[in-house]
Amino acid sequence: MKKWTRRELLPLIGVGLAGSALVAANIKEDESEKKERLIEIPKYAKPPKLKKGDTIGICAPAGALRRREEVSEFTDVLNQMGFQVKVGENVYKKYGYFAGTDEERAADFMNFIEDETVNGIFFLRGGWGCARILPLLDFDSIRKNKKVIMGFSDLTSLLNAITEHSGIVTFHGPGGNSSWNKYSIDYIKEVTMDQQLMEFKNTPDDHAIITYRPGFAYGTLWGGNLSVLVSMLGTPYFPKIINGILFLEEVGEEPYRIDRMLTQLKQAGALDKCKGIILGNFRKCIAEEPDRAFTLEEVFEQHFGNIRMPVYYGAQIGHTVNKMTVPIGVDVRMDADEGTFRLTSRAVQ
Repeated sequence: MKKWTRRELLPLIGVGLAGSALVAANIKEDESEKKERLIEIPKYAKPPKLKKGDTIGICAPAGALRRREEVSEFTDVLNQMGFQVKVGENVYKKYGYFAGTDEERAADFMNFIEDETVNGIFFLRGGWGCARILPLLDFDSIRKNKKVIMGFSDLTSLLNAITEHSGIVTFHGPGGNSSWNKYSIDYIKEVTMDQQLMEFKNTPDDHAIITYRPGFAYGTLWGGNLSVLVSMLGTPYFPKIINGILFLEEVGEEPYRIDRMLTQLKQAGALDKCKGIILGNFRKCIAEEPDRAFTLEEVFEQHFGNIRMPVYYGAQIGHTVNKMTVPIGVDVRMDADEGTFRLTSRAVQ
């Protein structure tokens, strides 16, 4: 895996360093600042760890299934991991582009929350629809019945809202229509079953790391899909991201759309209390007319090249075959020079 720095990258993407040269210094903090910062970080409750023989409830809080076989295929994967499976009552329903009405989708999720035999809740697919069920959820019940809740893409709104309003850790990881390879399964096991204080680091075959702003930072993980997070701005479900390490990913959006969404995040003040930013996988985020557009890397350089916090791009997070399972609400130390982040507290208990 090759790691690029801004200095190496700029000539390649055609973003010149006009005027005096910019020298990026490591962003460090003294011990007094570190102690003060750690006191300020809220602590989120951890769900019990998963173990073989546990039961996973699978439901569809957003888009409708495209094939009925998605349920049996997902069940087979979870069975091979040693789990038993319960299927939501409404997963096969179709209500326009949703897997049932808002009430039906919310009911499936809350039924699993309140089912004492269910230890974790995974989701069949994203699409669109999670935001519509948020007002129907009982966040107090979710807090009392802590479970491993995992998904990605449109599930970004559900995960962040639960961590914000129920005060429990959730997990940004594979769903039913993901590529369930050894890489992705190992991350699930290490984060949700083995209680590892693990380091999240790309393998040599993964996406190259690009450091836009060097240094390290401590903070609490928040994030997910960029467009879903932006759609939450102005709602009571958008997280406060105090002392946060924000991770972002996206798929199929042109660079100008990425630019627009990052601009909105910044102008809404969502980055004001962040300590660092991790850019995950931005698959197929290329311009239809490249000669009339910025590249994705140029957009990132414009937004993050001079920001006052560490930033790196290329983590295996999001719409990618090799998928990290990232716990939302857990404290980490990120190192933008190395392109890594490490848990400083366990994600499960």
